[in-house]
Amino acid sequence: MKHHMSRRGFLQISAGLAAGAALSGCTVTAPAQPTTAGTAAPGAPAQEAVTVRFWNVWGAAREELMNQIIATFQEENPGITVQNLVQPFENRAENLFASIASNQPPEVLMATRAELLQFANEGLIVPIDDYVEQAGLDLTLFYEAEINNMRWQDQLYSMPMPTGGGITGLELVNLDMLSAAGVEPTIPQTWQELEALCRDFTEMDSRGITQIGANVVGADVSGFVGSFFAWLYCNNGRIYSDDLRQPVFNSPEGLATLEWMVNFTNEINGGVQNVIDFTLAPGEATEAQPWYNDVQLVNFPNVSIFFHMQTFRPDMSWDMGLRPRNGDNPDAQSLGLSGEEFAWSYIVPQAVAEGTREAAFKWVQRITYDEAACWFMQQQDRPSPLKECNEDPSYYDANIHWDKVLESLASDVSVNIIPPHTRVRDIVGQAIQSALFGDATPEAALAQAAEQAQGVIDEYWAG
Repeated sequence: MKHHMSRRGFLQISAGLAAGAALSGCTVTAPAQPTTAGTAAPGAPAQEAVTVRFWNVWGAAREELMNQIIATFQEENPGITVQNLVQPFENRAENLFASIASNQPPEVLMATRAELLQFANEGLIVPIDDYVEQAGLDLTLFYEAEINNMRWQDQLYSMPMPTGGGITGLELVNLDMLSAAGVEPTIPQTWQELEALCRDFTEMDSRGITQIGANVVGADVSGFVGSFFAWLYCNNGRIYSDDLRQPVFNSPEGLATLEWMVNFTNEINGGVQNVIDFTLAPGEATEAQPWYNDVQLVNFPNVSIFFHMQTFRPDMSWDMGLRPRNGDNPDAQSLGLSGEEFAWSYIVPQAVAEGTREAAFKWVQRITYDEAACWFMQQQDRPSPLKECNEDPSYYDANIHWDKVLESLASDVSVNIIPPHTRVRDIVGQAIQSALFGDATPEAALAQAAEQAQGVIDEYWAG
């Protein structure tokens, strides 16, 4: 069952998905309508003179990579022209929502999973199940968590690229720091092992942290909620009930998780402000960050770290494993989350003319399913949502521990979320911040967040 609202109401809600930015503050110029020679049913040959405008954020060096894919695609599909319309990341979400709600949206747009769910729930994008079937695509080639991120109400709306997983499940350890301290190489597998190791490696002076064992809360307040959810799933916790009608992050597992984060931060790292002051964030990776300067022992990065390590510290000796689990909970496992915060999709708006949708799907297939999708990821030393792509030996050139990345991707879980998940996420983030700064106990903070989140959930289901 879909829960619809007016277009005005939809745009108001969409502002929340854009991290609270005001939609009215952006100016979006709708591109000219594409040309098409007629209509086509799924599986029919692409029409002549079809233009597919592709809105995406693959800028900088990746723009040229995408242009190479486009050139080959156009040679093989002479009736289709793809316009590579790279968008600035600033105001990206606001522009996306304004465009897709217009009468003349681009034919293919790059969107997060939360945005895909919102659009699908409102009936604003095209399900692609019929196109996938007509093309004979084998969806089992994707990691299960990755392809599941693209579904809503049992319909498929996109195929993923890059991975929505590999975001929270990794743990890296600087072996050079262990060696310098005369400590045997070790990869903590539990929270308790992590605590014991980090107590000996975190150093402070009158100004704060000078060397950190591990940061378990994120680099700044915007990252607190993501860290909490990541640790929550490593303690057998969940965000929502199975039917998505109740928040359950305030369960005993959730409370134990937040209490552990607060205690670790206060007792080992001297408080959350010390962690924030020590860590350079937000922003892109830079060589000034602690991880690249032998003053951070354990890191919990996403899969983009391997490219940056090749750039900033190719000489570092390091090893890796999965994010530690709570060793005091026999049901806890080391899990990574896929699609909770980010998972890029490529969507076709309902307003796109029938005769152009086939061409739009062909382009989506090229960048998510075909060989070009593998190549695009391999050029960035990042894993693909397609399992077979990641078996290419070239990945080991950038990461000798690539097999552990594959282990993490295979164990990632697709987090089941509701379309207004971003609103719930903001509520939980405020609660985590309150607990870390000592403004509320972990129990009180989570209880209040659960009450507020229940209001968002009830509002959604009331439709």
